[in-house]
Amino acid sequence: MFIETAIKNIALNTIMTEVGSSSIYDMHDKAISSYKNAPAGTRDDIKKKYQNKKLKLQGSIQNAIATAYQKENPKITHFYNNVNYNEVPIWAIFEILTMGDFGYLLSCLTIDMREKISRAIGINLSCDTYRELLYKYVYALKDLRNAIAHNDVVYDTRFKKMDPSKPMKQCLILEMGMAYINFKTIGDYIILICYYLKLLKVSKTEIKAFIREFEKITKEYKSSVNPNVSSITLHPDLISRMNILKNVI
Repeated sequence: MFIETAIKNIALNTIMTEVGSSSIYDMHDKAISSYKNAPAGTRDDIKKKYQNKKLKLQGSIQNAIATAYQKENPKITHFYNNVNYNEVPIWAIFEILTMGDFGYLLSCLTIDMREKISRAIGINLSCDTYRELLYKYVYALKDLRNAIAHNDVVYDTRFKKMDPSKPMKQCLILEMGMAYINFKTIGDYIILICYYLKLLKVSKTEIKAFIREFEKITKEYKSSVNPNVSSITLHPDLISRMNILKNVI
């Protein structure tokens, strides 16, 4: 939740600064990829894809607003129940977007806007040609967050709803000093979380405390089950990877 809030704030600030407005209509017009603002030379079928995504985004935002208003969410009712306001500003909409909807919004931004937000966060873009890490990492964290919220099994990442791209793996390998990343075990998600905590200037003490807490839980689990079970559920190099992670932090 901390990472989600921080990324939302950085994205919001960047979009409003670049657009020069808090209007959702200006964001749709200037920051979202569409048929009319596609780069020169873009094929018509790609332009139509952009436009379809834009229309779907507009619909999802309106649905989020309608749901929030129906539930009497003060972040939304404040604007619709006040005759002096005529639209909900971007910052209020960001407050009610689910993490999945937020990820989709990021995926709909122009590549230039995604690059600006990625740089503001500090994401390594050396292997991210199409500036997709910004939203794909949000999707990855969303899957983990939802699994935890529903008390689902997480050790083998069965909650994963997307196939991690090569840039998603390569960025973490470069930044976190790992020999490999494949998102097949929970350890890789711990590494991703720590990468973001580092980017967001969380203190080394706090990040290492988070890692040690994960190690503690892992050891408690290992000591409480049959070794034949723990050998299957815990990846053999998990502890060594956590040690590398602490050294990098």
